[in-house]
Amino acid sequence: MNFEKFVALRYFWTTRKKLFSALLTIISISGIAVGVMALVITISVMDGFQADIKEKILSLSPHIVVHSEYEILRETLDAIPEVESTARFVYGQMILRRNKSATGIVIKGIFPDEEKNIIPLEKILKNKNAKALKEKTVFIGSELANNLMISVGDKVILVSPFGQTSAFGIMPRMEAFTVADIFETGMYEYDSNFVYVNYEDGQRLFNKEGVKGIGIKTADIFNADKTAKIIKNKLGFGYNVRSWNQMNKNLFSALKLEKFVMVLILTLIIIVATFNVISLLIVTTVEKIHSIGILKAIGAQPMSIMKIFLNLGFIIGTIGTFIGGTLGVIVSLLLEKYKFIKLPADVYYIDRLPVKVVFHEILLVMAISVIITLLAAVYPAWKGSRIEPCEALRYE
Repeated sequence: MNFEKFVALRYFWTTRKKLFSALLTIISISGIAVGVMALVITISVMDGFQADIKEKILSLSPHIVVHSEYEILRETLDAIPEVESTARFVYGQMILRRNKSATGIVIKGIFPDEEKNIIPLEKILKNKNAKALKEKTVFIGSELANNLMISVGDKVILVSPFGQTSAFGIMPRMEAFTVADIFETGMYEYDSNFVYVNYEDGQRLFNKEGVKGIGIKTADIFNADKTAKIIKNKLGFGYNVRSWNQMNKNLFSALKLEKFVMVLILTLIIIVATFNVISLLIVTTVEKIHSIGILKAIGAQPMSIMKIFLNLGFIIGTIGTFIGGTLGVIVSLLLEKYKFIKLPADVYYIDRLPVKVVFHEILLVMAISVIITLLAAVYPAWKGSRIEPCEALRYE
């Protein structure tokens, strides 16, 4: 241990013997600890939101979607190495009726054997059997089932908004279906508005109005944007090719912006807490003016005096940061494991507060906190180094 660190530790420990200095030290450390803890928990929650929403979206969405007839593109897609599997679908909006209740829904016509290779369809079904989706049957979301009091085996009527022309005018297309199973994704928007039907039923219901497309699963989900470009280049002009990231670009951009703003706001808490460090170091400088005079009288250089106070600020910042970071990680891990904070699913898409602890981000927060504390210590350290021995010892 060098001279400056030794003296800084001595100054730190002697402050606890004086009530005012000890109280100021505790406030300084506590302020930094609270700021770091709040920032760690906030970052963990924001990372949890991003990861959870991304996981839930990908549990229901293909990695890439191409809007076109499958037969036209089949050979081209099969020749691309990044494409693992494909699934045909037809997509559109309809009205679902149950007794006297009705609601607008999104219908997706699928081949169950193809669809389960793209998304984990059987994992979200209560009976875990995708093959139950046969002719004149549907899979509906759990929230939709609760809202309309629908159970497995009940009859529902699907009404197309695009009617059929007859001698009596335009008549809506209506067909009765049996509920084969109920799925639950944990995302309110999907569970309250989404319905699966068999592909042939979807084609018949939509006629020419439905949107036909191909869902694609890629070898690497995080390279979906790159694979989408490859597919687009292979297919040429006139095809709409979109990756999962592009389809949900606004949502993920909003989450990133929200995370940045929250980090910025909570970093200000740490900056405010460092004003207590400045106050403590100024008080310490006044209290130790006699000691500083003696040190300079026996040959200590101004830079050494400055390093003493910088080390003192570093000690306070490190202790506060370590306490805050440790408490933040503990609270985040408890939230991640037990998920005891509930959320309104219709507002936040999910029903529990998601948390994901990313340790390299936490270490970055702690490093920034220590740097901010060191910067706060620069001015008091500089003032202490400017004290002349004759001024410090004049009244001794």
